[in-house]
Amino acid sequence: MTATILLHPSLTPLQGGVNFRDLGGNTVADGRRIKRGWLYRSGALDTLTEQDQRFLSNIPLQHILDYRDADEVAAKPDILWPGCEYHHAPANPLSNVINANLERLTAETIAAFDPQEFMLELYRRLPFNNDAYKKLVSLLVQPGGGALVQHCAVGKDRTGIGSVIVLLALGADVATVKEDYLLTETTLATFREHMLDKMSITLPPAALEKFAYVFSVQEIFIDTALNAINDLYGNTDNWLEKEYGLTAEVRESLCARYLE
Repeated sequence: MTATILLHPSLTPLQGGVNFRDLGGNTVADGRRIKRGWLYRSGALDTLTEQDQRFLSNIPLQHILDYRDADEVAAKPDILWPGCEYHHAPANPLSNVINANLERLTAETIAAFDPQEFMLELYRRLPFNNDAYKKLVSLLVQPGGGALVQHCAVGKDRTGIGSVIVLLALGADVATVKEDYLLTETTLATFREHMLDKMSITLPPAALEKFAYVFSVQEIFIDTALNAINDLYGNTDNWLEKEYGLTAEVRESLCARYLE
């Protein structure tokens, strides 16, 4: 397989970054924009170069929020730069079924794995009772807190829902939330094709097809999460307040900090 290198203005110019992009520049419902250089989303940070570390240190990017499971972190620990603070908060509610540490998967596990059923169940569960996103909110509201990057393995699912929280809390409409989520299909393309190329050496085509689906970005994924939220809470405002303490007052203070 080959992939065309696809660029987008939100992507941060890192040599070793994976889908590392800035939520800044997104317009919210009242016409204001999210400030650039404050709120980032990414895949794993285990391949950052020294130049990348200098770049991130100079932003300065203070907080790393890592949503990966413990064995993912052990296999590919983040590279940390001077002045950053690392926070580990696993977000995967289905880690007992499968996680992104692909080296651990057995042939039997892969054979029994239904990728669509797994992805839809993941998105039904991620938004609720998730301590990782409670940690995200605590960092967002921290007085004098610095710039933050939230990340998982490739910056798609766990980070995708974390980014939904950020965007909705700052007043973005659902169309903007979905546009940002679906953008990952473009910004992850090169890395995704590289991963599938490596996996094709050892996996049969049927198994590879399953992982191609898991690594994809589908509108049905984000719709499943949003529908689950609306089914339980009626709307996203109630969800933000009841699950994560993001009342109208707290959200207004976040808007004052992160919007322009």
